[in-house]
Amino acid sequence: MGHEETDRGAPRGSRPGFDSAGIELPRDRLSVFFPLLQRGVEVLADLGGPLKELLCGQFGIDEEYVTGRITTIFLDNRPVDDLERTLIHEGARVTLSAAMPGLVGATMRRSGFYAAFRQGISHEEEGGELQAGEGVIRLKLFNLLLPELGPLILGRGVILHPEQVEVLRNRLAGGSDIPAAPAGVAGDSRRVLLKVTCTG
Repeated sequence: MGHEETDRGAPRGSRPGFDSAGIELPRDRLSVFFPLLQRGVEVLADLGGPLKELLCGQFGIDEEYVTGRITTIFLDNRPVDDLERTLIHEGARVTLSAAMPGLVGATMRRSGFYAAFRQGISHEEEGGELQAGEGVIRLKLFNLLLPELGPLILGRGVILHPEQVEVLRNRLAGGSDIPAAPAGVAGDSRRVLLKVTCTG
């Protein structure tokens, strides 16, 4: 795992800086990151714009894939129907999932037949001015999206806290072809921007 120091000053306001690191990971070892992606990882994002722009413009996900494959989306634990009107804010919690089974899955599906049954919990914009500029949001991936979008998100970079780096180091230790985490990071208070290049 390569390790290089970035600007440790706060890029925006009082947000702390972080170091950067990068690894190359064989695609058949990608599942090592699945538990991390399911629990949620922090990523950098431009704030204040619509959720659709985040997914298609910033993450580079094809619009047809968003429409046809990402059937269930939550923002701050509330199901989303309108990607154009749902805006991203600092600390937003975005959850992406392919189709889930059963009635619950059908009910949570974006703009699906049963969406009317969850009107009381669906996400609605409350108005007010949102912070613009770069910020940090939390992203979760589930089921089929883990192998499909995992390489894209990891390649863009995920922000890890020291304890997450330590857990990841232990998981990667079993593969002799996987470099160890940079020495000294686990006991460091700084966060690490990790970029993963999938190979093979």
